Formats: sequence, structure tokens, C-alpha cells
Amino acid sequence: MKIQRITSARNEKVKRWRKLSTRKGREEHGCLLIEGEKLLQEAIRAGWSIRSILVSEEGTPLLKPFAGSDVPVYSLYASTFAQLVDTQSPQGIAAELAIPDERDFPAPEGVVLLLDALQDPGNLGSILRTAEAAGVKDLWLGDGTVDPHNPKVVRSAMGSLFRSRIRRGSLKEAIGELKRRGYQVLATSPRAEKAHFDMVYPEKTAFLLGNEGNGLSHAVEVLADEQIRIPMPGEVESLNVSVTAGILLFERVRQKRAAFR
Repeated sequence: MKIQRITSARNEKVKRWRKLSTRKGREEHGCLLIEGEKLLQEAIRAGWSIRSILVSEEGTPLLKPFAGSDVPVYSLYASTFAQLVDTQSPQGIAAELAIPDERDFPAPEGVVLLLDALQDPGNLGSILRTAEAAGVKDLWLGDGTVDPHNPKVVRSAMGSLFRSRIRRGSLKEAIGELKRRGYQVLATSPRAEKAHFDMVYPEKTAFLLGNEGNGLSHAVEVLADEQIRIPMPGEVESLNVSVTAGILLFERVRQKRAAFR
């Protein structure tokens, strides 16, 4: 493994990596920057393309698992490395990954999550992790939803991002496509008559979840085939959207297991 030394923070490669801290930069270059040995190993296991590996001076020993790799490796001063990552205590190793092209994804299968303008990175990361735990791979992120390659999303997803098939764009178009494929689209609403555990979920179910503060937009909500609610005997008005996702997904898991008993 040949390690190339970069000594200037004004190096063109450093400028490129710095741009990856923004959504605009990630979309421009089709790449994201991840930090940490564990996340890098998760990305490799999931088959993501590694464009380059970056280490700080102290992070060189972390390269040992990648000794046989032909991926370009760059060593940076600790101060330069710290400028490229957003953690308070840099982990010493990072990598530039190519973002998969969603046009290469196979058709959705099983349960699908449709997310309408979610804005909190932690919520999206938690949903990705919960979805993977429930066996769900396909997610559609509507307009206004936080970038799934935001560093905070990547960290909170803890590797689940790399095993998810994430599509982005108009939920109206996504719902139309899913319905043509035989999906039933279900929206959550506190006004719904049917409780989530009284609904029998078909194999092709798409759950529609809304924005943290405003819920589902009317334009999207009216496209649902049916609305369901999660009964809440307590005084709270609503649940965190990631909690809602977990309740719905694992009710679907419970029903599927019960059907095979």
C-alpha cells in the first residue's frame, strides 16, 4: 500500500473533500465522506465503491486491515484531517465513497417506507437502522427531506445506510409507481378510525410518514389508500417519527411471523 503525503490544506484534493461536508458538494461530486474504521468496514462489506482513504498522522496504524487494497491512501496533518470531519474527537481515518446510482437498484420488494419532508438527521438515521432491523431495504425520501448522506445521518444509522436502497424525489410519483406494482399505501393520522394493530398488512405495504412538526402534507396524504392511527392512552399528542416507524414496522413483522405459525 502506497501512502501519499499531503502537507498543504490548500491542496486540490483537500478542497474537494472539504466540499463533501455540504449537500451541494456531495451532489456535485456524487460522493460522501465517512469517518471511522467501523463505518469504513461496513461500507466495504456492503459493496460500496471506495474512492480514497484518508488518515491523520496518528491514524496510520488503522490502515492495517486495508493493507492489500489498491485504493489510494492519503496521509494528512492532524489539523487538516480535523477540518474535514465534523466530530469533536476525530477518529484518525476517513474515506471518500461513491454514492450508488438509484437507477441501478432492483424494483422495490416487501415493505417500503415513504418519508415526507423529514428534517432531523438523527430521526432519519434512526429510521434507517430500525428499517434494516425489520428487514426493510427500500425507502423513498420526498422533497424537503434531509440528505441521507449528511454526516449526522450516516453516524446515527450506524452502517444501515450502506445496506439500504434509498430513492429521492416526488412522493406523488413514487406512490403512483408503487400502486402500479400492487402496493397498498398507508398513512398515519390521529384522526383515523382504524388502529395500526387492527390493520392486516399485505406483503406489499408502503408506510407513509410525515414531517416532524407538520405531519404529512395534504397533497401526499390524500394519495394514501387508507389511514391508520397508533392508540395513545397517555396525554401526548404525537410520537417521534422514528418511534412511529418502529411501531408500524414491527407490527408488520409480528403479523408476518404469526402467519407462519
